[in-house]
Amino acid sequence: MEGFVAHKLAEYEQGKISRRRLIETLTLAATAAHAADRAAAAEQPALKAALVNHISYTCPNFRQAADWYSKVFNLDQIGARDRDVALPFGKKGEQPYNVAARDVPLTHLIFRTRDLNPAPAPGEAPRPKVQAVVDHVAYTVADFDREKAKAELKSLGVENVREGGLYSLHMTDPFGYDVQISGLANNALTDG
Repeated sequence: MEGFVAHKLAEYEQGKISRRRLIETLTLAATAAHAADRAAAAEQPALKAALVNHISYTCPNFRQAADWYSKVFNLDQIGARDRDVALPFGKKGEQPYNVAARDVPLTHLIFRTRDLNPAPAPGEAPRPKVQAVVDHVAYTVADFDREKAKAELKSLGVENVREGGLYSLHMTDPFGYDVQISGLANNALTDG
């Protein structure tokens, strides 16, 4: 567009087109460019999820849950406060597994202890009562070996370790939540 405008200005300065023709041409070009930009924007969805940023887990004792997940998945606890703590999948400055781009953030688990039914803030509607629940969360383990993982989990004192198909295991966290671990060969559509 800049080249087109510069060309038309040069034509005007050289006397090849009138001032009126310059204004009409630039107005038409700007209108067409704006319409094209709006059409391109309309084709793009307003929201398109790219990553899981974090999973927020509210439980009776966030410290107990965070300690369990830290121990089982070898995750650091960062930013601990009075009622929550975050556990990133990786160390500060690292990229997510198998991602080369430098601007991709790490996914976090956030453990919280808070009132599940707080009074709404002034001017806000209360949260609706929960009618659905996330059945379980599955974590991918890069060098997954089912038998080695089962032995390691039992040595850590993890309760209720059970089979989850060829490529995964299930277990129960301290608050009875079902947790699945899988190898890279497993995904949401395989037998795990």
